[in-house]
Amino acid sequence: MRYLSVLLIFFCLKLSVSYGQDQHDKIGFVDQQYIFENLPEFKKLNLEIITKSQQYDKILKEKYDEFEAKSVAFEKLVAGKSEQTILRDKALELENLKKSYEDFQANSVNELREYYIKKFTPIRQKVNDAIIFAGRQKNYAFVLRMDLNPDGGDIWPVVLYARDSTANLSADILKNLGIDSTSASIRKIGIPQMLKKK
Repeated sequence: MRYLSVLLIFFCLKLSVSYGQDQHDKIGFVDQQYIFENLPEFKKLNLEIITKSQQYDKILKEKYDEFEAKSVAFEKLVAGKSEQTILRDKALELENLKKSYEDFQANSVNELREYYIKKFTPIRQKVNDAIIFAGRQKNYAFVLRMDLNPDGGDIWPVVLYARDSTANLSADILKNLGIDSTSASIRKIGIPQMLKKK
């Protein structure tokens, strides 16, 4: 019986200590997309991807136009009942053009993806390091990420309640990255912004 009493007292003390610690833990949240969108390296990377995409699209259009023109010419040869040797040669040429188009399209997509991953990895690491630094600097127990719903509308329910706007560390992280958050673009982040207006 005595052993059970000691165990019960120990359990209650442990529970009260844990509860007391939890009341002092601070939880912050970060809008990573907002940080990325205001980071010069990320803006530069997006411009590079857009430029490369436009170059590849131009080449793809040229390949497609060439295929279309040769398809029309081939149809005329078929309608004119040209020699089988000529038709086989033109059909093979069309197949090669189609394969060249498809190969270039697949290769360009893969190249863009690999280029983006290679350039984005150090940017993401820099932001992650800044998030960890801000969390430690402000003595937060947890820093959560807020994501926009890709289907539009409100944020994903990662953070359901934020007591006040001081828990948002996005401006501090931009500051740690050397960016003036007062000149950073402002974006609507869903339910918390709507609740502030009421």
